[in-house]
Amino acid sequence: MELFRTCPGNRKNASTDRSSPAADGGEFALIIPVKIAINKLSISAILFGIIGGIIGIGAGLFLGFGLGSALAAAFHVSTFEGEAGYFAVAIALIVTFIVTPVSILLALYWRGVRSIWLFIGLVIVCLSIAAIAASGFGIWYAAQPHVLNINGPTPLLEFEVKPPAGQSIESLAKVEPELDTPRNRMPMPGYWHTDAPENPSVRAGYVELYFRTSRRLFVLKFPGGEDRIFQLHLPANPMRAKYRAWSEWQNPDFVPKAGGQPTRPSGGSDYQIRYKLDYQER
Repeated sequence: MELFRTCPGNRKNASTDRSSPAADGGEFALIIPVKIAINKLSISAILFGIIGGIIGIGAGLFLGFGLGSALAAAFHVSTFEGEAGYFAVAIALIVTFIVTPVSILLALYWRGVRSIWLFIGLVIVCLSIAAIAASGFGIWYAAQPHVLNINGPTPLLEFEVKPPAGQSIESLAKVEPELDTPRNRMPMPGYWHTDAPENPSVRAGYVELYFRTSRRLFVLKFPGGEDRIFQLHLPANPMRAKYRAWSEWQNPDFVPKAGGQPTRPSGGSDYQIRYKLDYQER
């Protein structure tokens, strides 16, 4: 029964431990504005801000080009080497940098965002638009065919093929070399050199390296269907001095049977290739 007995000292401690109504009211008054601010800067407000920014970019460019063209004509800006066009583009960019933030702020204000949260929302929306633009550019750039040597002739992959031990180069008489990459719609045909090679025990040829890619398959197509597939050990951009020297002799990586899936070679003596890059300096 003593456990349930209450003494005056315990009442005093209990009263001090219990939070006062004034303190609870202060915490409640602090939480409410934070919740309101978070609610005002909601996901929907950010999305509407992004839409307003995109509309602002389009409207700014349209109005800017119109204003730039009118000012170029009014100030008699020369059209020599596109000076009037550059002037109009500059005016369009200036107008866009003004109109876009204004349109974002109007969209956020329309969604109920106020005070300092307008500036915070503007920063978030601008970063979101920049991220969307960067992602779109990255996807577009990845989908483009990247030419290896834009300002010069197409680099050539010089190759030599060595028959297995006990066979002559006559076994390569009807073999067709080609290069297959993810960038090419069709395999690039290879060509045999017609002049006599320095080493009579090999047959030499070349194939064009047009696109920049790290996935290149060199194929020797035999009439019987037992082709030889070699994975070239070259980077996406092999236009460095080290790749202008002959590589090591390489065995085939796959041997596709006629009407079947490619398989690893069984081992033993087989056709081998080596290769190097030949190109003119830019």
